[in-house]
Amino acid sequence: MPVIGVNITKIEVEKQGGIIGNVEVNLSPKIEEVRLGEVRTPSGKVNGVEVLFTYQIGYNPEIARALIKGAVFYLPPKKEQTDEILEGWEKEKKIPPEMFAELVNFLTNEITPLIMIVSKEMRIPYPIPLPRVTIKQQS
Repeated sequence: MPVIGVNITKIEVEKQGGIIGNVEVNLSPKIEEVRLGEVRTPSGKVNGVEVLFTYQIGYNPEIARALIKGAVFYLPPKKEQTDEILEGWEKEKKIPPEMFAELVNFLTNEITPLIMIVSKEMRIPYPIPLPRVTIKQQS
């Protein structure tokens, strides 16, 4: 897995109103910046890509909002891909689709447990639906 780690720098959750009827939850990950990053390992320094992100959680109707910011260290499978990724970001503000998918999946896995706990404590709907048991009537 090319994602080495995540550093969350900001968590902001605000309850704005009471729950009325059905609530829609929108998860919106966004890449803010891509830059050269470095991590120190026992075998020395490793260069990779540092991706700054914002992960917003919006509710409709607007009963709450959440914002999580941070950085992810991404190590491409091939060393020469680091320069390609950085050049693509500089020119077009885009990253490869497979990298974006991997980052979003990683962030969702990391952030979901955290936001579930905060949602429970603040008494707002969870960002993802929980499984429910239903009883079927027999004919």
